[in-house]
Amino acid sequence: MEEKTAVEELKEFANKTNREIDFDDKTYVASGINPRNLVKQHVIISGTTNDEPYFVSYCDMLAIGDNAMYSGFFFPIEFPLSTLIQVRQKNILDKVNPFFKKSEFTTQSKKFDSKVIIVENDERSSGKLFYSQGTQSLLLDIFKLDPRLKFCVNHIDVGIVSELKNKSTLGIYITEQWLLDEAIIKKLYALVGKLKMKIQIGHEVHS
Repeated sequence: MEEKTAVEELKEFANKTNREIDFDDKTYVASGINPRNLVKQHVIISGTTNDEPYFVSYCDMLAIGDNAMYSGFFFPIEFPLSTLIQVRQKNILDKVNPFFKKSEFTTQSKKFDSKVIIVENDERSSGKLFYSQGTQSLLLDIFKLDPRLKFCVNHIDVGIVSELKNKSTLGIYITEQWLLDEAIIKKLYALVGKLKMKIQIGHEVHS
């Protein structure tokens, strides 16, 4: 039996879970510059409710950087478009690297700060995000599902989702591959949904 493509796998997931899906699959025609056919494709899965984040998978073989290929969950956040925040789980290389640089921003939580790297250009917004131990705990639970996952604000351009175009967005995603493990996707829906709700409540408290 012919192996399913990534797009086909995500279409099946959307159908099984009664979620709406938008997808596109194009091929750049081979040329002297690009001697082989290159793909540009995306899958956007909309939630069963308006409160669910968008599950977006994107690939453009002509692009470079994190925006070339990513897969994960995105939702709008009321921060300036200039705000850039990136959080990832510390790995073994961080611990053995003698030139390892600690995060300049800290949350004052030794447990959280010892397990993550935070890079940001907006201390005020970062403080709003990470003030809550509940938010910190949820983020650590998310990272446990897949060590490749990143938590970022405005690092990925998800303008292919019309509802997110020209808005600040928070993303939980991986790069260089797509999320296709159904069990992990379902767990991420639950955890990212809780994270979205907690951040929105926190913003209302601090606004």
